[in-house]
Amino acid sequence: MIVTFPALIRLGATTTLVGGGLRFGSSFIPWVEGSVPLEILYFITDVALLFGLFAIYLARADRLGLLGLVGFAIAAVGQAAIIGPDHVPFGIDVYGVGVQLIVGGLFLLGVGMVRKGAYPAWVAAFWIAVPFVSLGLGVLDPTPYGWGYFLGGILFSLGFVAAGLTLLRTTMPARR
Repeated sequence: MIVTFPALIRLGATTTLVGGGLRFGSSFIPWVEGSVPLEILYFITDVALLFGLFAIYLARADRLGLLGLVGFAIAAVGQAAIIGPDHVPFGIDVYGVGVQLIVGGLFLLGVGMVRKGAYPAWVAAFWIAVPFVSLGLGVLDPTPYGWGYFLGGILFSLGFVAAGLTLLRTTMPARR
């Protein structure tokens, strides 16, 4: 079996849909510390989102420019940091830092998508809106994981679903 670039992108687009769908659904599940089933769900979700992020970037890397590359790299580091159980080494909330990196990175990637026309603007709009919604609602509801986190997470997940659908609907070149 020969694995082609288009086949890898389609596989990545599928993981993007799985990760985005699971993240959307998990938004409505109350978090319970130490819950093994939830940790397994979050692990599968985060790994799918990481693989999906690679597909989203690599499928259009030639059209995303430096801003897209920087945004992708920041978001990928953040996504990788949150995979696995939450921990606080040396007093650093790794999950909190990871989420901030993901939000900032996807914001930059989204701006790169729009500037270079690499993806439809409506796809990028989800990720561009996340920091504004999260921060804006975070000011109104400053409780940890309040409305800003909830609605920001919904937009975050919809961005992945939109990008995955876009990749699946787009004809990929035969070779790269």
